[in-house]
Amino acid sequence: MGLLDDRRVKLLVAGFLLSLFALVGVAAFGVLAVVSALLAPPAGTPVLVAMLEAVVQYLLAGVFVGGISVVFLVWLLVAAVRRASLPRNDRLADAARRVERHVPQIRDGDLSEHVAPTTEERIDDLKQRYVDGEITEAEYERELQALLRDEDADDDRVGRERGRTQSEYEFER
Repeated sequence: MGLLDDRRVKLLVAGFLLSLFALVGVAAFGVLAVVSALLAPPAGTPVLVAMLEAVVQYLLAGVFVGGISVVFLVWLLVAAVRRASLPRNDRLADAARRVERHVPQIRDGDLSEHVAPTTEERIDDLKQRYVDGEITEAEYERELQALLRDEDADDDRVGRERGRTQSEYEFER
């Protein structure tokens, strides 16, 4: 499911684009007001004062609409980051743990737990290494036992994995 499949994200993108369009419109009308003040300034009024009088309302509207655009952009970025799928690997988890040690605010988010591979992913990786011939059956069994002992995985997966041969794994591919 892609990022733009989420209804909230679509609405945020639409709101951001509409607010940008409104900001461009306000800026265009402000430029027209300044040009109008330059071409036909009111009698007895200095040109600079006439320009400022003509543009002040557009500046205020631009600041307001620009603020709305920024709010939509930040909201959109937060929604996108929340939906992003983070890669899972040990190196990234170690780096996240180091950052969490030094930045207490990040520690509350348990980032290292979100990027650490699950037991299922570790088993799948180990299985792939065995199928690719990087490790022997004995090494596979030893690493699987260590992994399951360390991760305290459920007994069902152990039984399923223990009874399989390399040819069965290759057949799955």
